[in-house]
Amino acid sequence: MGLILKSLPLSFVVLAGMIGPVIAITILSIIISLVLNLLTFGLASLILEPAIPIFFTLFGIRVALSAMGEHTRPSYGILALYSVIYGLIMVFAKGTVLTISGLVGVAYGEWQMEDAISIRTFAEAADPLQTAFVLHTLSATTILSFVLYCVVHAVIAVPMAGAARSAGHNANSSSFMDGFGRAFVPLFCIFAVVFFLQFFFEFFALLFAIFPLLIEVLSFLITLSVPDIDLIVVLKGLAAAAGLLWFNSWMWAASALALRQTDEKQHRKRKVEKQPVATTTDIRKLRKSRE
Repeated sequence: MGLILKSLPLSFVVLAGMIGPVIAITILSIIISLVLNLLTFGLASLILEPAIPIFFTLFGIRVALSAMGEHTRPSYGILALYSVIYGLIMVFAKGTVLTISGLVGVAYGEWQMEDAISIRTFAEAADPLQTAFVLHTLSATTILSFVLYCVVHAVIAVPMAGAARSAGHNANSSSFMDGFGRAFVPLFCIFAVVFFLQFFFEFFALLFAIFPLLIEVLSFLITLSVPDIDLIVVLKGLAAAAGLLWFNSWMWAASALALRQTDEKQHRKRKVEKQPVATTTDIRKLRKSRE
């Protein structure tokens, strides 16, 4: 609970510090993606699509660490390298999550339908049975995939925060899985809330920002006249976009705080281990000195 409460005020500091970088990184990523995809005939997207969101995450965590007093000049080359590595790790993890969720979903659907229908007899079954089987399977798959998706992000949050911190000039390097699973419960709660609410805010952002913008651009290209802009729609789109950025800022702040707490626990543990253990000889000397 402490991590959740502490991350909330820090998230607003991260939000303020990430407005400019998000715009700049978005523009640069679009340009780089277009150039590399043209040069590689679209193959670059296989690496760039998972790497770009990770780059935002690592940069956001660095902003959170900076807000907590850790000021190091970022190394963008190392950030890009870590983004590719963790991006590929997340692709593998999410693929595993979808596979497990799908298999469990099918098993749950067969269990709910008992002997009425199975995956082997699905094609020959009646339409009502098919519909019921699909609903049971999809519901179980969706719930389990959501839970496992949150688990994956929670267990890897501290290692990614450590990578973000090490991606700086004269910074100590860290292993890719150092801190794996630390602060799992509060991080899982934060990620679950964020991922659930993000779905609705992304829908509102598309509805009030992306789609109207595309329509206005198409209208300008067709009519060659400046379109009328609905201020209310623009404000709704900006509010949805700000909400999405704040959700991400909360996750970045929580990851940075979890890293800091992990460091403090390890420091206390090392301090305790370094304390000398009193031997029988030391105790005798202490008694003689008191006589």
